[in-house]
Amino acid sequence: MWVEKYRPRTMAEMVGNEEARIAVSLWLRDWKPGKKAMLLVGPPGTGKTTLVGLLAKESGTSMVDLNASDVRTKERLERRIGEAMRTVDLFGGRSLVFLDEVDGLLGRSDYGGVEFIKDAVKATKNPIIMAANDQDADEIRKLASSCVTVRFRPPPPREVEMYLRRIAAAEGREVGGGEELRSIVTRSGGDLRHAVNLLQSGGTAGSSFKEVSPSVSQGINAFFDAPDAASALAALRTLHLSPVEKVRLLHTCVLKAGLPPADLAAALEVVSRADLIMGEIGATNEWRMLRYLDGLLANELAPIVRGRGKYVSEDLPFPLLLRIWNDSKKVRELSARYAAHASTSAASARSQDLPFLFALCASAPFRESLERALDLDETYEKFLVKEAGR
Repeated sequence: MWVEKYRPRTMAEMVGNEEARIAVSLWLRDWKPGKKAMLLVGPPGTGKTTLVGLLAKESGTSMVDLNASDVRTKERLERRIGEAMRTVDLFGGRSLVFLDEVDGLLGRSDYGGVEFIKDAVKATKNPIIMAANDQDADEIRKLASSCVTVRFRPPPPREVEMYLRRIAAAEGREVGGGEELRSIVTRSGGDLRHAVNLLQSGGTAGSSFKEVSPSVSQGINAFFDAPDAASALAALRTLHLSPVEKVRLLHTCVLKAGLPPADLAAALEVVSRADLIMGEIGATNEWRMLRYLDGLLANELAPIVRGRGKYVSEDLPFPLLLRIWNDSKKVRELSARYAAHASTSAASARSQDLPFLFALCASAPFRESLERALDLDETYEKFLVKEAGR
């Protein structure tokens, strides 16, 4: 995929967040035992994971990285990275410990992961960098008080357009006066991976609408608190989610809102009809139907739940729950392999990259090259063919 082919190979090749990159580099250069850990916060696709990998490479530091959402208990964290935090090599060389998606971990304090991180940050002999997507989550704000926090923001649209233009030129893709590129930049919402995927797919693959959003929790809460349909519609359009994720998350929040039985039944009836529209969009790629999806939710669901619901953090990262609901063990396995190969997070791979991978797998040569690159066995062949045909 182009997102991997044109992934920055040096920090200088990265797009946007120059001040953030400098701040993280200086922090690592000056880090000593007893200093605070680093916390990177910002939307997916803004370069957090890529930066850490390149920083370790360019500084000659070995990196121990872990997706915190996938190893959630104190015992598992201790087993996977405890020794790396406590030891240095015979020559005093340090490792860089990277915990990605800690907002997924912190949602379950009863597992002991939160306490482990807080203690490890104080006692570690090696620098620790953590990354989170939702800077507004209560748990992240608490963790930020004991860390040096650096915020990542979507890169400026002009820089994204120039980046895409260079890729298009290298691939021989005609982009004319730039209308196609400007449309992709707008639709990607500042997520570079999403923008590159849209460019490669010609802007037709699934999940091609992505709005700029301060956070998912803010958008959901704004929907439940919206005083009228117009405000509810505006809140829905800020959500940094694909249509299927949006409906599934609203479904979960409605179930946990504590509505009276009659109101709950009415709300679930609306969600059910939204689910049908969502399925039709996925089956036909008629993305114009999104206007009916959001309109249905704003005009019929919002009045039922107004002032009586809020964002609910799930026990597992939402993209993972989505795939579990759809009985997709293969998707989870594939996302883990792809994430390791592409130096990205498993959650980002699931929600951002895999829809485009599946679309491209309609081409047998691409499918075969993917199977070789990720060392997939023969059981994936039928799975990829099936997903490509959806």
